[in-house]
Amino acid sequence: MKKKPPTRFQLLRRYFLTGIAFVAPLALTIFIFGYLFQLLHHWIGRPVSKLLPETLVAPDGSAWIASLVGLLLLIGCILAVGAVVSTVLGRRLATFSERILLQLPLIRTVYAPAKQIVEFFVNPTAVQFSAVVLVRYPHPNSYAIGFITSRDVEPLENALGKKLVSVFVPFTPTPVTGTLLILPEDEVIPVDLTIEEALKMIVSGGVVTPVRVLEGNSKEKVETV
Repeated sequence: MKKKPPTRFQLLRRYFLTGIAFVAPLALTIFIFGYLFQLLHHWIGRPVSKLLPETLVAPDGSAWIASLVGLLLLIGCILAVGAVVSTVLGRRLATFSERILLQLPLIRTVYAPAKQIVEFFVNPTAVQFSAVVLVRYPHPNSYAIGFITSRDVEPLENALGKKLVSVFVPFTPTPVTGTLLILPEDEVIPVDLTIEEALKMIVSGGVVTPVRVLEGNSKEKVETV
């Protein structure tokens, strides 16, 4: 049976959705970076512009060169801090300062979660997850990707009389949020995925599939031809 050609409305709808899929992420990226640049100009660009010669400041007062210089200075400061903290003495100073911050009642409530979130995005594989698993969640007929966070839950095991594991189930598209499940070990299904591959699937809502899985599927198709 010959497939009907799309109507003009269907064709326009397809073009519109395709355009949205391309333009929306680009526009959102530009918006976010534009907003960050405005903040940078307000907090760094203006003070820096007072230190620069008038010839480097735009006549309309935008001082974009000052903002650019401020951005470069900020990047330089971050690199310098990273270089210092990478040394033995720097790590000791960083650890000492963190201990002080974590002892301050009001500051620690903000600093501790902020540090965890930043570390998660900077190096997600460094988070202490021991394995990727599948668990039945949120109901018995569906599965969710989870990460085993601990196998040492002896007080809970003593209460229930069975071997348990703690599993963190991250939410899409922000895996820094999620829920903690305490499950019997025999109800947790191991998955042959790295933590990084699992995180990519979660953040993308399942759109991004591990490359090695795709390669395996393509090989199977070639063999069956």
